[in-house]
Amino acid sequence: MLFLFFAAAAAPSPLLPLLLNEWGFEPWLLTFAFAVYALAILVALLIVGRLSDHIGRRPVILAATAIELASMIIFLISENIWVFIIARTLQGFATGAATGAISAAIADFAGERRARLTATLGSVGPLAGLATGAIFAGAVAEFQTDPKPVIFAILAVLFALGLAGIAAVRESSSKRPGAARSLVPRVAVPPAARRSFAKAIPIAVAVWMAGGFYLSVVGETARDLLEISDEFATSLLIAGLSATGAITVVISQRLRARTGATIGVLLIALGLLSDILAIHTGSVPLLIVGTVVSGAGFGMAFAGAVGLVIPHARAHERGELFSAIYVVNYLAFGVPAIAAGLLIAPLGLSAAVLLYAALAVAVAVIGVAVQALPSRETRRTPRHKPAPAISPEKRPEP
Repeated sequence: MLFLFFAAAAAPSPLLPLLLNEWGFEPWLLTFAFAVYALAILVALLIVGRLSDHIGRRPVILAATAIELASMIIFLISENIWVFIIARTLQGFATGAATGAISAAIADFAGERRARLTATLGSVGPLAGLATGAIFAGAVAEFQTDPKPVIFAILAVLFALGLAGIAAVRESSSKRPGAARSLVPRVAVPPAARRSFAKAIPIAVAVWMAGGFYLSVVGETARDLLEISDEFATSLLIAGLSATGAITVVISQRLRARTGATIGVLLIALGLLSDILAIHTGSVPLLIVGTVVSGAGFGMAFAGAVGLVIPHARAHERGELFSAIYVVNYLAFGVPAIAAGLLIAPLGLSAAVLLYAALAVAVAVIGVAVQALPSRETRRTPRHKPAPAISPEKRPEP
């Protein structure tokens, strides 16, 4: 289900430029339609992000899946950009409600001794979903004259099956009082996880700025600046980041969380620098190289950031902790995309995209620097001087 939610999240990205030509809306609405999804996720995380810690994971996931199914049906029947944006908003709220609860359920079933498995599944699921959704939508758009009904009809059927599947899964957590109070919007990080969470923030921001860069502006950049007109090729570029990231998560899972996060965010910086050079010179091969390098870093850094904080949360704190992680992720995912969209008109597409990529590189460098700082334990370890040798004449008598 985690995979499916993110596959559906990526599906509209290859469609929007086609719908721009068909419906004739303002170009800035391309990034707005993308960013409203991320902002709706934030609203859901703030309101219901901790609810699964109180009423159980399954009720939250069931309700979120039902809303997601409704959004697929609205996508299916939409005939203008504003109805499409309504569907995108509902989809964002459903994803925000579901992802924290699903991630917490994965952690519940995996158990405390398999925290690495939790980080791996929680990273591979979204990344593989984003890649698959983009490739699926791009392939349908390339070979179907009217791709929108096909894409969202298939996704609607899959979510209907998912709804039945979740109903059959046993509950993974016990109920706790305070459900109504948990609906008051707030972001909470368990005290034991706060230091690690703070150090993971620049990593998460760099990761999801890179993700937002590819999902919001790379498709239009490939068409307008690099003259790539093939819809399937464009979707492969969008999917390349998350597909490479999913593979890298599996390959690098034996790395320590801090090591993976540091190496990953450094690769993101190098990949985005390659993208900047590609856009500046009009080089498609450089853009492909940048996508692969950024994708490798995306997976390692995402898994590393999750792995930095998960071991510090107890079972009943996982829902709120995952929600706090996703709040950071989706602020980084949505806000820069909105800013880039608003800057396209005054600065032009090329300048806005280059500015976005440069800011993501700067955040990635900060992430590397933060991980290089010594931990509290390292700083507090006293440096013991060796005990002075006792000369034979000063040794005590037996």
